[in-house]
Amino acid sequence: MQHGTEGGQRPVVRNIADISAHDGQLVTVHGEYRVIPMPQKGESDSDSPLEYGVIMLADGTGVFLETYNTPEAVRLPEERRRFEGKEVRVTGTAHRIMPSRGASLLAPCISSVIRIVEDN
Repeated sequence: MQHGTEGGQRPVVRNIADISAHDGQLVTVHGEYRVIPMPQKGESDSDSPLEYGVIMLADGTGVFLETYNTPEAVRLPEERRRFEGKEVRVTGTAHRIMPSRGASLLAPCISSVIRIVEDN
């Protein structure tokens, strides 16, 4: 495997510099899958459902799965149970700053997710 690519085909993202270098490109993101409540301004309600997914990169950067406040951003229960707390590889389009559809977050995301697999 070449450094920085997976199978010589697509760039590998392990930190924020990789996201910046491959903004708008099809990539494979490596990190820990975490389930979080829908991000909101101010204090979050402790009873908020844990429906969103974020991939924590090696440098501590959180990369949201899909664009904020879209149906795709709410992760399926099976996916959340299967991957919570595990190292995963996610294939999709990297964005240094999440594409905006109205109100959005100024955070990185991976959109058009093709697949999520456990990283062995």
